[in-house]
Amino acid sequence: MSNAETIKNIALAVGAGRTAVSAAVTAIIAYKGLNKWQNELKGKASFDLARSLARATFKLRDELVYCRSPFIPASEYPDDYNTFDENTAEKKGDAFAHIYAKRWKPVTEAIQVFDTCVLEAEALWGSGIKEKTNNLRECVVQLKNSTNAVVRDKYTGGRDFQVDTEFGKLMRNDVSILDDNDPKDPLSLKINSSIEGIEDEIRPHLSCS
Repeated sequence: MSNAETIKNIALAVGAGRTAVSAAVTAIIAYKGLNKWQNELKGKASFDLARSLARATFKLRDELVYCRSPFIPASEYPDDYNTFDENTAEKKGDAFAHIYAKRWKPVTEAIQVFDTCVLEAEALWGSGIKEKTNNLRECVVQLKNSTNAVVRDKYTGGRDFQVDTEFGKLMRNDVSILDDNDPKDPLSLKINSSIEGIEDEIRPHLSCS
């Protein structure tokens, strides 16, 4: 082989080596770029979900506060119900069933949105969030059961709570509360504590936007 051919082969080999190195560098850069893009997408998804869950949580809280309002305006009663009349127990029961059915409708809608966000959060963040959200859901179930007990008591003319006055007091306190920040109200404390727990889980994801 002549010197010219040897030099040519060496040049081709060097060129091929450079091409391989360049391809490898390009691949590494592309891989890092893909990872960064995926992390940014995941971070954005996590931020958006945290914000949605926060909104759903606060909406549910607000609907629970309204549902527990002790003030019942005339517009909430059935059209044929007169609060100044001597109504029968059945009519009182029907009236309160009507009132709380309407109050529970927005709570139910808020729960549906909340549950959807919780499922997404569990899929993205793991099962840790479920424990915190379950605490708030248990408060909703407790309020629903207490509401049903109060309505049943109306149907009996107050006899249910006369049999167990302490139970009646607990049920009425759950259903009607003047101040949802009352430090002496057990259900309010549970609701507020549950929401604080959810906020603790959400906050790190909101800071990673």
